[in-house]
Amino acid sequence: MTWTGRVSGEIAQRIKTDDTLYTTGQLAHGIELFLLNALNLLFIILISSVFGLLREVVPLLCCLFVLRTLTGGVHLKNPWSCLGATLLLLLLGGAIIKYVPEPSVSTLSILTIFTAGAGGLINYMYGPAKHTYMPDNPAIQKRHRKIAIFLIIIGCIFSLLLVGYSYRYSMTYILAVVYQSLLLLPGSFQIISFLEKTFSRR
Repeated sequence: MTWTGRVSGEIAQRIKTDDTLYTTGQLAHGIELFLLNALNLLFIILISSVFGLLREVVPLLCCLFVLRTLTGGVHLKNPWSCLGATLLLLLLGGAIIKYVPEPSVSTLSILTIFTAGAGGLINYMYGPAKHTYMPDNPAIQKRHRKIAIFLIIIGCIFSLLLVGYSYRYSMTYILAVVYQSLLLLPGSFQIISFLEKTFSRR
């Protein structure tokens, strides 16, 4: 058991009363998720600040968080490996936004339209991921899929309108949709499963 699991278990035991609707295990799980997310956010802010990418990483993280909350996607089983992978993606995205030369308006417009189409299609076919914490109710999953596709298309249309004025916003939203969509693809699940099996044998 990890230290976050032990701390969460102790907190859950202290706050659990006879009137509580949830079991100690359920409370501990919720507390551990909160602790992990808080620690992840702290690490992301600190490390992106060290690399001078805070202005680029935080908006990217916010957009990605909203989309991933609706649809889920591939996760590494080890929370620290997951944090490392998330940091790598966010820092790479931040570096692209900050350092890659700004493309022409027409190129960015085409990229935005392609991202909207591909992201919408991937979410229609594969979202939401079945192993996420959302309910198994097909009606709720269908609703989440519709909301995610709506946000992708509306966000990309908004990005398209801002292409000539705000490269930073357009590129941030494009990268958020690309990341979220790639993490829904079956190939991503297969790659992560292969990597985890390979490294667990060592």
